[in-house]
Amino acid sequence: MRKAWALLMSAIWLTAAHAQQPDKTVEQPLIVYKIQTGDTLSQLSQKYLRQPADLTAIRSLNHLRSIDLLPAGELLKVPREAVKQDPSHATIISISCARMIRAGSPLKPIYIGTVLEEGVVIDIPAECHVAMRLEDSSIIRLPSSAAIKISVLRKNAMESSPEVQLDLVRGRVELEVYKGRSKTTPFEVRTPLSITGVRGTEFRVGYSPIDQVGQVEVIGGVVDTKGVNDTQSQAITKGQGVPFDKSGQAMPVEQLLTAPAFERAELINHTQASYVIKLTANAQANRYVVLSAKSANLLGEQNAQTLKAPEIMASNLSQVATFYQFASVSNSGLMGTPRQYGFCTVSGEPKSGRCRAVFEAPLADGAIITFSLIKHEPETAQEMVSTKQLQARNGRFVIEGLPTGRYTWSMSYNTTKQSGYFDLIAFTTTAP
Repeated sequence: MRKAWALLMSAIWLTAAHAQQPDKTVEQPLIVYKIQTGDTLSQLSQKYLRQPADLTAIRSLNHLRSIDLLPAGELLKVPREAVKQDPSHATIISISCARMIRAGSPLKPIYIGTVLEEGVVIDIPAECHVAMRLEDSSIIRLPSSAAIKISVLRKNAMESSPEVQLDLVRGRVELEVYKGRSKTTPFEVRTPLSITGVRGTEFRVGYSPIDQVGQVEVIGGVVDTKGVNDTQSQAITKGQGVPFDKSGQAMPVEQLLTAPAFERAELINHTQASYVIKLTANAQANRYVVLSAKSANLLGEQNAQTLKAPEIMASNLSQVATFYQFASVSNSGLMGTPRQYGFCTVSGEPKSGRCRAVFEAPLADGAIITFSLIKHEPETAQEMVSTKQLQARNGRFVIEGLPTGRYTWSMSYNTTKQSGYFDLIAFTTTAP
């Protein structure tokens, strides 16, 4: 174990050293501050700056004649390195397996609620999944066999969201970045092959040290990415992805493949409520990946599979839905846009049956949850649940009485904000 950890740390050091080579063409990072009525440069210096001497640089950068007469509403450019900083942290909100996962140096076990800080290395065992939440409610998901270092995680005095740099050594990392982040607050994911910078978006980054290939895939929003040996970055938008070759150069941008769509289900064991669920194949897909979970927001216990054909065996289905997220994978290794289904069983006619959906709400016991669930029809939308008084028990809550159909949902509590969707499909338990 110690030898494996030493090899991982060595790989991380090499990753960081390779990815952080200085780029002399990059301009000085700036923070843009909107001047408030009554602000003076001397007051701002005392409140935000590390050293009074930085006043001179700010005055020169903004061509200010006076330090005491700042026009309200104007934008003030401030060098990022001049602003006071404090440590930020990430909180573990989901662990999908019973195996002990360790992080940090020296190694310490992590649990739901564990707080991780800058410099921590976390290595996810096979068949495990971990999710963590940043202070601004951004979510970082680490699938099976991923390894990352949280190289930068700090918050400066002028911005509410933390500066983030993740170094991905192996596997994949999936991110839902808070949409309210400032455009100038750095959030980067680096691998030995690529550098990806984001704002508010949902995206994935992959890297295989064995095959020496990487991927960036954008599910929502926009990211700027480049290979470590590319001279310029490029903007990748929603529904696009780019693979990276072993030389650290970006290959042509591709449209992400669509997920396979539900086609039919065949009951094969009535006693165990087991079904073969078949989906429509994507002719361009090389393979498919499936993530299953007991919760609609895909936290808690999970299971991942890679399939050659879009067909799964679902056993022990019940009135409480089991959720599956499907995605197609291209020949270049890009994982496509996902599609999520909830499968459940009802007695009698499926269209008239009602199912339940579980939502994980880690660390929410005692908190008041704001929750909304909307059912979408072709031309209308029906609000099924809208409450600001929901409470979790043992880190979860259940929504009952749901008919089949497409749903979108959102919830917030403490600093957590989440949203998503699923198609709910019911099967009859009546024996043929």
